[in-house]
Amino acid sequence: MAMVFCRACAKEIHETAPTCPQCGARQQVDPVATTGVGSPWLAILSLILGILCILSLFDDSEWDRDTLGGLGIFSVAGLVCGIISINQKKPGNNLAVAGVVLSAIATLIFFGLSLD
Repeated sequence: MAMVFCRACAKEIHETAPTCPQCGARQQVDPVATTGVGSPWLAILSLILGILCILSLFDDSEWDRDTLGGLGIFSVAGLVCGIISINQKKPGNNLAVAGVVLSAIATLIFFGLSLD
């Protein structure tokens, strides 16, 4: 059996001990307390907005300023939703990261197209 160090007082204790015999601190991390509780709806929204903005780039027709502005707003909204979801450490962080990446790429492209 292995020995580990207490999370509170750094004394050596047995790895299966639920509390430290010296200081009484809990050793096992509560999995419910460390994971974000809630649904990943913000991360999913970010990913959907990012995908829609990237897919809109494959449209061959001419875009006016209003279309670019609207798509730019969608891409910025996807970016903001993803960043908020990542900062809140909600479930679905991988979805939020993908949404942020896609939305950031789309935002940069729409910004570049609006300058022409």
